[in-house]
Amino acid sequence: MKQTSRWTVLVLIFLLMIAFGLVFQSVPPILTMMITSLGLTHAQAGALMSLFALPGIFVSLPGGILATAYGAKKVTVASLVVVLAGTVMVGVSTGFPLLVTGRFIAGIGAITIAVAAPQTLSLWFADKELGIAFSVYNLAMPIATILAFNTFGTLAKGAGWPLPFWLTAAYCLIILILFVWKYPSRSDAEPANQKPDMRGSLAVLTKAGWPVWLISLVWMVYNTSSISFMTFAGDYFISKGYSVALAGFLTSLFMVASIVLAPVIGLIIDRKGKHLPFIVFGCTALAAMIFLVTRSRMNPVLLVLLIGISSVFIPTPLLSLLPRYLPAGFAGLGYGLSSALANLGVLAGPYLFGLLYDRSHSHDSGFDLLAAVSLLGAFLTLMIPLVLKKKKGAGSSPD
Repeated sequence: MKQTSRWTVLVLIFLLMIAFGLVFQSVPPILTMMITSLGLTHAQAGALMSLFALPGIFVSLPGGILATAYGAKKVTVASLVVVLAGTVMVGVSTGFPLLVTGRFIAGIGAITIAVAAPQTLSLWFADKELGIAFSVYNLAMPIATILAFNTFGTLAKGAGWPLPFWLTAAYCLIILILFVWKYPSRSDAEPANQKPDMRGSLAVLTKAGWPVWLISLVWMVYNTSSISFMTFAGDYFISKGYSVALAGFLTSLFMVASIVLAPVIGLIIDRKGKHLPFIVFGCTALAAMIFLVTRSRMNPVLLVLLIGISSVFIPTPLLSLLPRYLPAGFAGLGYGLSSALANLGVLAGPYLFGLLYDRSHSHDSGFDLLAAVSLLGAFLTLMIPLVLKKKKGAGSSPD
């Protein structure tokens, strides 16, 4: 049997993460219409994003352990089925309780995918070109976001808010069929099936120590700020008199820079290393740009592009650095931990932003919160070299 190329696997993972991105970002482009049509508060609307992430707090670590034990194919196929069921449930919803239930179910499957996918890449590209692989991986979310923000609002305005969810469900079904057909059942790149070992896995995380936890915390604050921004930026621009289509376009610009810069950053990291300076710069610049959203008279096209450029310096260095501080074959544990914390941030961020708006009837305090959270990411990154100096026998030096 011919061995599957790792580049084929990269394409499959890329298409899989497009599905994740479409499911995740299906709410923000039509947020205002859902609020109006279903009588939701801004806090409830934010909860549709937050509660999508709630299961990730609990299933991310088990998802990483299961993916390690049973392989990417079984875990991913099962997760896609769950995502599909939850997305269909949202599409038939007529009120907030069913909406929340559908988003919660979809979140269970989607978050498991978000853990298994980077773990799979870390195994297939362990020997070389991991930075390039993750730069391609990180293109999926921007492309899905740009697609969602530039089409879902227009489609929903013409045919009703459920249409984007039905289209997303159809794409998930296609990817499910493609993954069953093309991804190998067994591969030399993946360890043989084994019994899940929760206690042993947690012991590995404990032994890895603070570097893994700090990287995961940075991933948490990055997701808190970026996802909360994309959730409410469109609502902010609509409140300033922009059309639904233009508000969606402006918000999607957050992701445009990733398409151009992410591969370049991946190449630089593969050749030169130096992950930490990229992350510190990205977090600091992101904080500054978000702080200016409600205070600057800068053209919104330029401002959102600058926010997006700032953000692109964070994901690829962060995700490619994480396996360095874990034993070979246990990267899934690190991605499980980082995903759990990231989903904790996504759970809190949009809801708190919406709650601040409901109390003040202004977006200002929400964007200020996101700026402060982004700046916290820079501080946490600067802590990594300090804890490594105190940790004797660290596997690699900070860069």
